[in-house]
Amino acid sequence: MTSKSNVSVTVPCNSPAPPSYDAISTSTVLEDSIWFKLCRWVFPRASLQSKEKCLSCIRAIVSSPDYSPSFVAQTVSACVATLPAAEFSKLLQQPNIEDHTALYWAIVNNRREALWAFMDFIPDPSPACYSDLYLAFMMVGDNTLFTQLGLNEMFKPKYKSLRQFLGCPPDEVQIQELSSGRFVASFCVRMFQKRLRTANAIAVEYLARGRIWTLWVYLGSGQKWVATCQLEEPSLPVEGSNQLRIEAHRKSPDCATPKPLIITSEFSMTSAPRFSRIPRPLIRHRLGDWPMDE
Repeated sequence: MTSKSNVSVTVPCNSPAPPSYDAISTSTVLEDSIWFKLCRWVFPRASLQSKEKCLSCIRAIVSSPDYSPSFVAQTVSACVATLPAAEFSKLLQQPNIEDHTALYWAIVNNRREALWAFMDFIPDPSPACYSDLYLAFMMVGDNTLFTQLGLNEMFKPKYKSLRQFLGCPPDEVQIQELSSGRFVASFCVRMFQKRLRTANAIAVEYLARGRIWTLWVYLGSGQKWVATCQLEEPSLPVEGSNQLRIEAHRKSPDCATPKPLIITSEFSMTSAPRFSRIPRPLIRHRLGDWPMDE
């Protein structure tokens, strides 16, 4: 069963939007540029003997105005040739560039080639690195890249392992931001029933209005299915209203399409776990046996 859901949440947007990170210089690298001199010093002499020199290269990748994607692979290879892969992974996850990780700046400064190159060495991010990645995505508001990176599955590997074992492609999340701080999140959850029966839970994270949200469907008390929607750390508190609409697919054209399940709720100021000992979901609804109806 493929489940499609829409979540409409009204979120106050009093804070100014972050500056566009697409306005970053991507000019051609000249021979006398700082970036070229750094790389010319690194590769022929092969003299990187310390973390400080590797960090200088990483800093150049994520912050140099003369950034060139073609140099990313070479620079990373030079660092890995100097440091063991495990040490290089630790270096990437430490807040050693303006109190943030290299991954944070790769996202904020729109260095996607660098981000993917770095992530190849970080199969299991530390909690601190994971939180810094969240901060970066909240800054830029790029749900497409957030979904592609699959942070939820990375931090909870059992979900990814099960999905891959079943031969199931990743879930899809599309965000449509509206006026007055509202947005619509549309989900396509593949192999919904099979995954739910196997793991007793499905979680889909998404990014909207500068906050991280999670839609959960899980087996609650009394062996009844429950749907919740909640904020995740380090999102700021929010208040408003939302509506969850769950639509079932038709197995064949001659089958009647079941009516969608619509859940609406109003909520006062609600916080992520970081700001509240007992976080209150924006939506919590007992579904009964509805998710398993054929």
